[in-house]
Amino acid sequence: NKLNVSHLELRGVWGKNVLTLSDDEIETVRQSLTERGIKVSAIGSPIGKIDIEDPFEPHLDDFRRAIQIARALDCPYIRIFSFFVPEDKADDYRPQVMERMQALLDVARGEPVTLLHENERHIYGDIPERCRDIHETLASPQLRMTFDPANFVLCGVRPFTAAYPLVSPYID
Repeated sequence: NKLNVSHLELRGVWGKNVLTLSDDEIETVRQSLTERGIKVSAIGSPIGKIDIEDPFEPHLDDFRRAIQIARALDCPYIRIFSFFVPEDKADDYRPQVMERMQALLDVARGEPVTLLHENERHIYGDIPERCRDIHETLASPQLRMTFDPANFVLCGVRPFTAAYPLVSPYID
């Protein structure tokens, strides 16, 4: 390929979220990328980007689809989030967040994927202390972190001096 792109994070194609693509569309994407020598580094999924009170079972079905797509594209990572929680109530929702995150890990167990939690504003894992809490609590080699400095800035956290030292052991 002319731009020397070797990998991409697949989030959407043809105006559609990656999780809504049909099997035939995924195969078309796979063939097109293979012809160009491009691999998928991560599925840029919206998993965990629902309110903590929203029904979880349909979201687990979406996650199962993300795993199928990752497998079809020989992709090692799926980006996830830790659920939107009410402002200033994150600690109140910690048990539900951990339960849901563990459920995602249970579904992923035995699959050739690693879940990459991304810090983001308004989710449980928005600040470094809670990101570290997720990783220490769940303690799974199948759960790692993607470090988004801009999202830490949006939370009033200095990314490289305040956040990085707390979460660096978990970053892939």
